[in-house]
Amino acid sequence: MRNFFIYLILCFFLIYIPNQAVCQSATTTECLPQYRFNGKKLILTEKEWKLRLSAEQFKVLRKGGTEPPFKNGYFDNKKPGIYQCAGCALPLFSSDAKYDSGTGWPSFWRAICEENVALERSYTPFSSGKKVSCSRCDGHLGDLFKDGPPPSGKRYCINSVSLKFIPNP
Repeated sequence: MRNFFIYLILCFFLIYIPNQAVCQSATTTECLPQYRFNGKKLILTEKEWKLRLSAEQFKVLRKGGTEPPFKNGYFDNKKPGIYQCAGCALPLFSSDAKYDSGTGWPSFWRAICEENVALERSYTPFSSGKKVSCSRCDGHLGDLFKDGPPPSGKRYCINSVSLKFIPNP
């Protein structure tokens, strides 16, 4: 019996761990310094957020709402550029990682810098994803699912109203 457990552990390390390393190296990219979150949080009162954001932005970014699919600003945007947080201007996603998921929301297969987005387990019924928020201002962005395209297999499904698009010059 002891040999069986040793065999199982050995199999785990020989099969699972190398595959994880391959997957991680294929899905991560070097985060450019100008996009990296510096760790300094933006903390405002609810009143300050209401003055800074539109009513729809406040509903989504601060209250965790969701905008309607296909009736938003960026789901079909194909221009090259950077998507920033609408609340604090932290760079979040690049058009290079954007794809048409058919969901009606902007979808990305990777963040511009993984540390720029925070992930939290979703406790909503029937959700298999994780909640995605901005690392700087804690604004709600959308959800992360594991049904995206290669190489990452990720689908960041993001509310357009949570984003500000900055086109490339």
